[in-house]
Amino acid sequence: MATQKRIEIMDFGGPNNIDLLVGEVDKLVSLPDVYYRLESLIENPSSSISDFSKVLSSDPDLCARLLSLANSAFYSFPASIETVDKAIQIIGVRQIRELVLATSIIKVFNKMPLGMINMRSFWEHSVAVGVMAKSIGQYCNISQPERFYVSGLLHDIGRLVFFIKLPGLMHELLIQREAREEYLYILEQESLGYTHAEVGGRLLENWRVPLSIHEPISFHHKPEGSLEFTQVTAAVHVADVWVNKHQVGSSGERFAIPLSDFALEQLNLQSYELDEIWVLAEDAMKDVMAQFLAQ
Repeated sequence: MATQKRIEIMDFGGPNNIDLLVGEVDKLVSLPDVYYRLESLIENPSSSISDFSKVLSSDPDLCARLLSLANSAFYSFPASIETVDKAIQIIGVRQIRELVLATSIIKVFNKMPLGMINMRSFWEHSVAVGVMAKSIGQYCNISQPERFYVSGLLHDIGRLVFFIKLPGLMHELLIQREAREEYLYILEQESLGYTHAEVGGRLLENWRVPLSIHEPISFHHKPEGSLEFTQVTAAVHVADVWVNKHQVGSSGERFAIPLSDFALEQLNLQSYELDEIWVLAEDAMKDVMAQFLAQ
């Protein structure tokens, strides 16, 4: 493993090699056509609900997953949503697009060989961060807090890239994590010159995912680096810290991550308020986890 680690660092080490690593993943995975067809419809002002419904209906499995999530505690609508048309009317086309993105990425990566990481635990952590980020947005009265969810859900997608393409390095870093009692993302930075956060953001950027989603992913460990979507980035950072603190699932981090004062300031939050938000978010976390882990 040590030899494999050295080869992997030689091939992909250094900030200039992020694109090389992401390009290798692009050869293995990609977003489905339905995502880009939805994106085209969103950009066309003459698109109708019928147009969106027709695209979504071309993938019955995706429709079933979207309707299941639409009827979960994540949205808490008073009446059942039984058709795709109704889901589009109530949730909105941009939220539908983001849910398609999330469910598609989960489906794609769940097919990949990821023996070193417990995928159930990974998605438990990811869902919890997504729901907590949305709950923070609601608590802070920020408009459209649902948009926080997808960045939270996908915040650690770059770590799956590492486990797929750099298994020797990740094996060694997990050993170092225990020996040094160090944060895994710090060890990534030391070894490669970049972290899973930057890789995840770059991958989604390559897939032409909106900046509002991939910028918060790129900067969730250093929210002060966010330029345009600072509040979303701050919410994802805070949510990640809080989910790690409560040890809900794991994406590889072992120790509690420091909470950024900058992130709290951007949200006008006090750290003691996070316990209240956590209590409010727990039921939705369990419900959404059940939906995603059943896929």
